[in-house]
Amino acid sequence: MDKRKISIAGFGRTGKALLYFLLDDPSVSEIIIFDDKTVELTEFRDRTGIKKLELVSGNEGINKMGGSDLIIFSPGVNGRDERFQSLRTAGIRMISEMEFASFFTGSAIIAVTGTNGKSTTVSLIHHILKRSGINSFLAGNIGTPLISEVKEIDKNSIVVLEVSSFQLEEIEKFKPEVTLILNVTPDHLDRYPDISDYIDAKLNILKNLTPDDPVILNYDDPFLRDKFYNTNEGNFRKVWFSLEQKEFEEGAWSDGNKVFINTLRSEETIELEGNPLIGSHNLENILASLLAVSIAGISLKNFPGALQSFRGLPHRMEVCGEKDGVRFINDSKATNVEATVKSIKGIDGNIALILGGKDKGGNFTLIKDYIGKKIKRIILIGEAADTISAALNSDKKFITRADALDEALGKGFEVLAGSGGTVLLAPGCASFDMFSNYEERGNIFKSEVEKFIKGK
Repeated sequence: MDKRKISIAGFGRTGKALLYFLLDDPSVSEIIIFDDKTVELTEFRDRTGIKKLELVSGNEGINKMGGSDLIIFSPGVNGRDERFQSLRTAGIRMISEMEFASFFTGSAIIAVTGTNGKSTTVSLIHHILKRSGINSFLAGNIGTPLISEVKEIDKNSIVVLEVSSFQLEEIEKFKPEVTLILNVTPDHLDRYPDISDYIDAKLNILKNLTPDDPVILNYDDPFLRDKFYNTNEGNFRKVWFSLEQKEFEEGAWSDGNKVFINTLRSEETIELEGNPLIGSHNLENILASLLAVSIAGISLKNFPGALQSFRGLPHRMEVCGEKDGVRFINDSKATNVEATVKSIKGIDGNIALILGGKDKGGNFTLIKDYIGKKIKRIILIGEAADTISAALNSDKKFITRADALDEALGKGFEVLAGSGGTVLLAPGCASFDMFSNYEERGNIFKSEVEKFIKGK
């Protein structure tokens, strides 16, 4: 057996999972790990019989990856960076971790992509499948690299994957059994030169599909509707969901109390009694989830109980307390402006909005229509405060600033005290200026809310 040299680009959670997998592969004789940060390999050296394991960085590290049989990218590493161009020109094969992991899964894959709503949708699909007795695996961008699960997955399982644009940049043969595209709005413009590059990465999920392969699409998303509805674009089976349009040849819609499902398999009407998920955007996620499960051939009889027992995800429209008629909602996962707008739309009553962080190139003018109406005050935090303030220039009387989350939620409460409403953390930005990730930002917000309510 020929021995292979494989390089891993990026040594965060995904890179470590790849290394654990490759250490058990007898065909691999050399592993190069490329990362710009200082990392430690001690725990891996103690368990390897690999001939060579080396950590590299910088231009010298790029050169050492030369001669690799394969380079596998973690999502956080941009394979289109000019630093890797010499390796690409040399003809070295480059793929994403998700592509690599898919080689080892013989099961059906339900893959969900889109700018917003992915995590809630995959979690709900996974929850429904588990309640239906299916051996379901939840992986991908939601936090568990697929490669760390492949040894446990058999052909009778279903893999539910949250798929980011980063993971789709370097795919070759990746082909889900059921594909969902929830929406496409500007995001990650700090990585992509313009919106067209971001869209191209998202739509890469379609590249290997055939006319019989189902793709679930959001009719209410202007881009998806214009590109694929009543057009010949797309060599796949189109299945639609909508809160605006009623009835599709194949699809799902809702009147707010019921969901109507029409697929090639069946027609069903499902009550939404006991729905714990807040907002119209979550109703879209429910429609998409139901279609995915139905098209995968799973009965929806267990859905009502699954929905009622589903508690949503932390940091996604998470109600974390109330004081004197003012509710506090943690939507720290709203890391782009479009997600913030969806959160605003999903709340009834007055809002004090905590907005800001590290800008990702968002269009903050999308918020202007709500200022002075639903939004009674915007409290700006973080690095993007000046950028946001400039974008909302005509509405300065509704804008204030805070240096930390405790100050921000306090200012929001002052605005709403007496009349009631919601202090909403939906930053519309990444978290990396003040926090290590959106989870830390959300957890600190929840902690500060708890202290505020208790009067500490």
